[in-house]
Amino acid sequence: MKIRAWLDLLRVSNVPTCLSNVLVGWAIGGQPDDIGSLAFIAGVVCVIYLAGMVLNDVVDAPWDRQHRPDRPIPRGDVHRGVAGVVGVVLLTAATGVTILLGPAVFTATAVLAAMVVVYDMAHRAWPVALLGMSLCRALVYLVAALVATEAPPSLPLFVGMLALGTWTTGITLLARREARGTPMRWPVVLLVVAAVIPLAIGVTNLPLVVLAGGLLVLQLLWIATRLYRPGGVIPAVLASIAGISLLDALILGLLDAPLLTMIAVCCFAVVTIVHRPLPGT
Repeated sequence: MKIRAWLDLLRVSNVPTCLSNVLVGWAIGGQPDDIGSLAFIAGVVCVIYLAGMVLNDVVDAPWDRQHRPDRPIPRGDVHRGVAGVVGVVLLTAATGVTILLGPAVFTATAVLAAMVVVYDMAHRAWPVALLGMSLCRALVYLVAALVATEAPPSLPLFVGMLALGTWTTGITLLARREARGTPMRWPVVLLVVAAVIPLAIGVTNLPLVVLAGGLLVLQLLWIATRLYRPGGVIPAVLASIAGISLLDALILGLLDAPLLTMIAVCCFAVVTIVHRPLPGT
């Protein structure tokens, strides 16, 4: 029971979306053959994500007692103090080890960690939530790209960060209605915009882009239809979270990275499957 509670608290089912985010940053940086550095920064990003999720529940504990009593902390399965210590230790350790990768990577990772804390502390305020969560996701591209190369290409990086930030904003707005169960449908437009933005990178491998783009379009249609069905808010949010990996796949396709594109699609499949026993929201 306690293991299940911690898995729920950590939102482990969403971790593959962090991996696909890292792959995009790596591809933007030129896809060097340094698999060790790729695995290292992927682990760092995943740990930062897990830490952020734990601290989110720690901060939200009073609110959850009233609105989400089924969460692990208000339910009594995880002690709030223990969760807080675990979250801080994970976040500090993951950020600190990046000093081994140089000052640029360490600085970017520290900014990412700081944005995680800002979001967790103040995410009930809409403007902060939109900016904080969007930057948390978008900064992963920058961190991974800096590990791959000290000077990542500016256009793909900017376009990718803008697209991922816009998609994350859409998720954040959709998730505001989770507790109520009443949908807010217009944020789907932001998801559509996010899917279009990456096309500014340019198309090199058309079949690969069509494949990844087609899957993303199907996911967008599924998300939209969920919002018009009773109880469809949480399924739509979960589908939007899984869709992050499909957005990554589209960007990787535009960067002409076939293997990484397929891995991102697999990340989407894993998230979708694991969301059934372990919802990531």
